[in-house]
Amino acid sequence: MTAVRDDGCESLTNRPERLGECLRRFREHAGLSLSGLARKVNYSRGYLSKVETGRAPGNVQLAQRCDEALGTGGVLARLAQARDARPSRGAASADRTWDTSTGWQRQPRPDEPTTDHRPDAPLTRGELPIPSATAVAFMLALDEAHNALRAVARADLPPSARHDAANETLHDARVYAIRERLLVLGAAPLVAAAEVAFLRLIAIRDAIRAGARLDGADYHRVYHPFAEGLWAFRMALRADLGQSPLTPEELGRADWSDRERCRDCGERYRPSA
Repeated sequence: MTAVRDDGCESLTNRPERLGECLRRFREHAGLSLSGLARKVNYSRGYLSKVETGRAPGNVQLAQRCDEALGTGGVLARLAQARDARPSRGAASADRTWDTSTGWQRQPRPDEPTTDHRPDAPLTRGELPIPSATAVAFMLALDEAHNALRAVARADLPPSARHDAANETLHDARVYAIRERLLVLGAAPLVAAAEVAFLRLIAIRDAIRAGARLDGADYHRVYHPFAEGLWAFRMALRADLGQSPLTPEELGRADWSDRERCRDCGERYRPSA
């Protein structure tokens, strides 16, 4: 593929937004929307938007995929590599923490206190082990994607728009990217529970792509197994962190399926007196 003109992007500077500026310039030159590029590189549209505006740093892998998708001849990857090679002005890499909302490594803020964490001390945000932080990020991504799928199921969309909108929900929540990281980093019981929840979310997506409505039997047939799978994943994560298990009864539930709380299914599944 012929590389596009670099428009001065290879004149490296110390500005952290340089990668994002060049990515936006190349994407627009190629006539691609953020959603179009997201589908090509398997990153979410929201994350690409943050990279372009300097709110997220991006990474070499993303830059390489964008180079390939946009035909930029490796310009973006060289920018990312040069930026990452610069000496850090802050603490050493050992002092980096992980943002459990995204699963990405971040540098502590100047006003963020650091502590010597004891094994028996409570875990706080940023102190989770890397695999556990990734699992938390995946749990949140599954929940975010499901909420977005519910909105699609509720909307009055033509079949083609419904199909595309359902697909976008998983990309925008970064479900696929975080799942790949968890498959590599997570312990086997945690990965197994996560994969069950993931496959049941895919079943919801497929049902909605096929026309399932939020109040219809086709949606509820796949939603309640997903609810059980997501709760099982939460319990596996608690076990991974050394926390005691929870029972549905402790949280005022009959089971983890949410059937007894469901307006459409509650009467059918209400326990007998």
